Amino acid sequence: MAADQSLPPVPGPGAGDVALAAGGLLDVLGVAAIVLDGEGRVTLWSPQAEELFGYTAEEAWGRYAAQLLVDEQHRDVVLGLFGQVMAGDGAWAGAFPVRRRDGATVLVEFRNMRLEADSGRAFALGLASDRATLRRVERDLALSLRLVDQSPIGLAVLDTDLRYVLVNPALERINGVPAEQHLGRRITEVLPFLDGEGIEAGMREVMRTGVPLLDDFTTGRISPDAESEHAWLSSMYRLEDQASQVIGVAVSVVDVTEQHMAAVSAAHARRRLSLIADASVRIGTTLDLDVTARELADVAVPEVADIAAVDVLDTVLTGPRPGEGADGEAVRFRALALKTAYPTPAEQAADPVGDVALYGPNRLVSRCASTGRPVLVPHVRPEDLPRIARDENAVRLLAEAGVHSYLAVPLIARGQVLGALDLKRARNPEPFGPDDVLLASELAARAAVSVDNARWYQHQRHTALALQRHLLPQHPPTAVGLD
Repeated sequence: MAADQSLPPVPGPGAGDVALAAGGLLDVLGVAAIVLDGEGRVTLWSPQAEELFGYTAEEAWGRYAAQLLVDEQHRDVVLGLFGQVMAGDGAWAGAFPVRRRDGATVLVEFRNMRLEADSGRAFALGLASDRATLRRVERDLALSLRLVDQSPIGLAVLDTDLRYVLVNPALERINGVPAEQHLGRRITEVLPFLDGEGIEAGMREVMRTGVPLLDDFTTGRISPDAESEHAWLSSMYRLEDQASQVIGVAVSVVDVTEQHMAAVSAAHARRRLSLIADASVRIGTTLDLDVTARELADVAVPEVADIAAVDVLDTVLTGPRPGEGADGEAVRFRALALKTAYPTPAEQAADPVGDVALYGPNRLVSRCASTGRPVLVPHVRPEDLPRIARDENAVRLLAEAGVHSYLAVPLIARGQVLGALDLKRARNPEPFGPDDVLLASELAARAAVSVDNARWYQHQRHTALALQRHLLPQHPPTAVGLD
């Protein structure tokens, strides 16, 4: 039979079609095809019909299907239905018992319809499948769909090109993207802020080897404005059809962000306890004020901050000067220690150790010392830098260093504010948070006692030296006639 030249060309099969050609759901159902002429005689008999009913094509051709397959008690009903189909009253679908060649009776699901040849001759096409097999497949599909739709675990199926073909509601919620925006797209397109290339490499390895990838831990942000990272456990499995052809990969995803955050918080708590215990040993080893300040800065860097400075109120060391601080407009600081985790321009922006500087109330470190409370700027903006830096040049240096988070905590001992611990983060990507405020305040409180002890020791030592010098004998008067 020559091909109709008026028909459009049929596109060739794609990679997915080739993979599915050797097997599929129809093979599981064993769908049989039978064609009857207008008298009800068998004119076509598929191999699946031979498997379903037990008769070979040679045994079935030319015989009346009703006599071959239907018990006598059901023939009138079957012939009536056959007549309706052949009269053009529509297709008929249903199930009725069929007698196999071995004498067994099975319930078969039928779809019957009228066909008309170009000669005008009418035929009847019957598609049949064992009803028990069909119901089992339907139950399996219904169960699978219900599990997929209602599962609290995110589930997805991707084809061999690693494009989404199925996404359940749980994965919609986990990814924060509707299902329709998944379908036909790759992970790198749906979630561009994750390591999509690495995830796809794992999927290709699973499809190549057939070895599942189980409980792969991943962290990342699902959007640029997400406040924090999410964490997932994902597993990947190769999917094959009935002919063992690879048709894609299935992925299950469990959101473990809460458990991850709890583990991170526990780790941070252990780190804080360890750091506080370390500070108890390392800070206050001497009664030297400068050494104590350096010990505090050494403990704070790099565990808490990238840059740390310890400044004390000059009045704590020398006493108040006339008119100073009367109106609260200026605070005089003496820089005692500076520590950085690495070479950085921020080091040049700080006051040199030993220098005394007068800061107005707009400076954040001044506010910290005057109020006796921590000052936190989690995300430093350009307009915040003048309140942190000492002058315009220091503003430029801090911006060049990449300072993005700032924290100042007071040094308080015996109810008196002695100074402040000034902390900055640049390379550390995490901003200062409430936990960092608590940790820095604890370190400052422990160090403040040692600073106060050193201050009092220094004061008492200076007092004793002055008294000793005062008690030393004065030079005797000059006697006439004596050398």
